[in-house]
Amino acid sequence: MSSRHLFVGESHTSIESVIFLTLSCVLLLLTLRLLHLTTTLQHYSESSILKYAFPTCTLLMSLDNLVMYLSDSISSDHWIGVTAFVVHPFVTPVLLMTTFEITYLVHKRRSVNFLGIKFDEGRRVKTGWKSWVLRNLVGVGGLGLAGVGVVVNFDLVQNKHVDPEAGNVSWMSVFDEGDLEMQVHKILGLLPTLILVLSNLYFAVVMWRYGSNSSMIIHSSYLNPWICMFLGTLVLASGQFPRSHFKTTSNAGEAFLVLSIMFLMNEVDRDMSAASEFTDFLEAIEDKTNSRDENRQIKASIRGVPKPKEVNKTRFWGFGGGGGQPENKNGLGAAMVQLNDVEVRL
Repeated sequence: MSSRHLFVGESHTSIESVIFLTLSCVLLLLTLRLLHLTTTLQHYSESSILKYAFPTCTLLMSLDNLVMYLSDSISSDHWIGVTAFVVHPFVTPVLLMTTFEITYLVHKRRSVNFLGIKFDEGRRVKTGWKSWVLRNLVGVGGLGLAGVGVVVNFDLVQNKHVDPEAGNVSWMSVFDEGDLEMQVHKILGLLPTLILVLSNLYFAVVMWRYGSNSSMIIHSSYLNPWICMFLGTLVLASGQFPRSHFKTTSNAGEAFLVLSIMFLMNEVDRDMSAASEFTDFLEAIEDKTNSRDENRQIKASIRGVPKPKEVNKTRFWGFGGGGGQPENKNGLGAAMVQLNDVEVRL
């Protein structure tokens, strides 16, 4: 049995071929844009998921759509089709970890609480273990979903009696009649996308609420750019329902989700840039205020120190009337020291 029994090796309509080719080109351009963002912006380059895994995921999606476009000229047992079918299950977990990483990054940088994790000045506050558990839980869960997808696909390749539509049909197919093993494979094939949709709906609502209430760039209504990932998730979910042309609608939904994530990343970058500029402005004011305070302290200290008395005139007459001065009536010399115009006679 072929690994792409429904798609590779079978002909598509001209419209479907154009859609697959368009999706492949768009995803390739998005990959290049991602590489630029994740290498030039520090807040993205620090995350290995955003810097390496996400661009690799979009590149695999581009190759997958290219394989679908060339399905007329690729046999069902060709190694390219088999590779694309086996690698594709890694797309969904990477998208899940990417959306979580962006949501976590924004709340950490802006010191906004997220899933019970408290932040202050971009650092976790007494909740380090929660962050460690949550981030590792998402990573392990993503790998688990990838493993489920790979196992299901290998079962399709090895077991001829398993329905080849498992993992390649819409959610509506679950309600079709069939034996238990076939239904289990269908559910396992649909499970990763279902978890991605449910998780992304939560992350999208959290980001939408952040952009509407806590963003540095104020928006007048809830219909603002931060809604983009929520719309992308809805499009992804809607692409999983059609029975006919499922591969076309599902791939288009995934591409639209990637596009919405890219749009959200641009909005996040604008927000962080505004926050950074505001922080620099406050630091400049603080430095200027500190400089003024230091100058005032220096002036106050100078004014508070008494000046040393200057000796304007000093005159000394020895005993015996030396210095041409007359002796006093007692016949003693006069000694006088004048300090600051004050004469002291001895």
